Amino acid sequence: MTAHNPILMVGLAVILAVVAIHVSVSRYKKIGAKAALTRGVVYVLLIGSLAGIYFVLSYAISKLLLYENIALGSSLEPIDVILAVVLAFLFQPIKKFFDTYTDKIFYRNECNFEDFSQGLSAILAQTTDLQLLLRRISSYIMREFELEKVTFCIPSKGIYGRAGRRRYAVIEDDTRKIMQYYWKHYSFPEAIITKDIKDKSLQKLFKLHKTAVAIPLMQQDREAGILFLGERKGRKYSRRNICILESVASELAISIQNALSVEEIKRLNDTLQRKIDESTKELRLTNRQLQRLDESKNEFISMASHQLRTPLTSIKGYLDMLLEGDLGRVSSTQKAVLREAFSSSERMVRLINDFLNVSRLQTGKFVIDKQKTDIAQIVKEEVALLKVVASQRSVKLKVKINKNIPEVKIDAEKIRQVILNMIDNAIYYSKPNKDVAISLSKKGDFIEFTVKDSGIGVPKAEQPNLFGKFFRGSNARRKRPDGTGVGLFLARKVILFHGGEIIFSSEEGKGSVFGFRIPAGKP
Repeated sequence: MTAHNPILMVGLAVILAVVAIHVSVSRYKKIGAKAALTRGVVYVLLIGSLAGIYFVLSYAISKLLLYENIALGSSLEPIDVILAVVLAFLFQPIKKFFDTYTDKIFYRNECNFEDFSQGLSAILAQTTDLQLLLRRISSYIMREFELEKVTFCIPSKGIYGRAGRRRYAVIEDDTRKIMQYYWKHYSFPEAIITKDIKDKSLQKLFKLHKTAVAIPLMQQDREAGILFLGERKGRKYSRRNICILESVASELAISIQNALSVEEIKRLNDTLQRKIDESTKELRLTNRQLQRLDESKNEFISMASHQLRTPLTSIKGYLDMLLEGDLGRVSSTQKAVLREAFSSSERMVRLINDFLNVSRLQTGKFVIDKQKTDIAQIVKEEVALLKVVASQRSVKLKVKINKNIPEVKIDAEKIRQVILNMIDNAIYYSKPNKDVAISLSKKGDFIEFTVKDSGIGVPKAEQPNLFGKFFRGSNARRKRPDGTGVGLFLARKVILFHGGEIIFSSEEGKGSVFGFRIPAGKP
């Protein structure tokens, strides 16, 4: 093979290729005439450069390295191979060089894809507010391509973003017609060019809207919107312009879809916040009403308790006089009835005192009056008082009081009420012929009182709520329907006011331990 024949053949092939490309471009309009001319110039310059490099290197190698003159028709196949490899490596850098400079010459006033794409990406990253986003993109595209107007249409939301002259608004029926035509004749992201539209009514519509190009924006086969572009100022659209716009269509669609999603989330948040505000307002109103009802209830309980306590105290006193024989001798049968009546009056007085204390807690009038008191004596007195009740229910009280129990500063009446409630509960919830163990001891710096029974116990699921106001265990309600659920609530409050803590453990069906631990104080 000769040195010059390959060059001539390659050059001829490239020229023929450029001519063929130009003909096909002109016929099928895949790229514009300017683009074809630019590409042809690049390839001619490229082949000329490669041929020149080949000739120079071939001559230099034959002259300097082989020390001989090579005729143009002579064969140097090894050198041809080496030069072919060198030229293959030089092809892309040289092509890139000519591409850059021919673009500067032929497209010096045209929008550059890389610069346009960078500027657009910066705008898309700045905001997620849809209206603001559409306005900024419209202004940017209009400025970069020197257009008379740009309009974004989001038909599903009735949202528009415009820049430039505003003459007509695109309506939903128009966009539906455009999209039907688009899917019939185009594929995404191809642009609709007004002069190429075959449907006369649609072409008339585009001209009415002063639109030269329309690009549907799709994201995962969903229509995000349509970009309408007006005429360019003083020039026509080049194929390069259309390609740039088509290449960013997907990016625009994604950004619009993201902005729509953000708006939807904001709208949902606003709706949710409004509902929360309305519900909060209703809850506050309901809460105020409940507070007023609670205050009325506390006032009623306080008033009723005060009114009931005086006559009940009198009844209790008269019953005690009858039992003691102060009003005459009574028979054993009469005594049994009187003891039952006295016991019932005792429970009623305790119940009234509990309700009064609950009312005082609610109104902030609950006062602890601490005095030096013999707590062991209080336990003995309450056990003696409840022995009759225990005997009636076939329950035996076993009491263990340590000898070293010192006097402690307590509110005697309120601690007495706690002790009485705990022993009374143990008696009533114990099974017949069972023992209730009562213990009072000093452990370290604390006085500890406990009552252990073998009764019904407390269901495990209900134990966390046991010391709540008016709460009663489900099995306790069945066993003793007349209970109130305030005794343990008050017991906990009284012990906490004394700086102590409640003792409690239970197993359903096997029994419970109730008690308290309070500071012993200084000896």
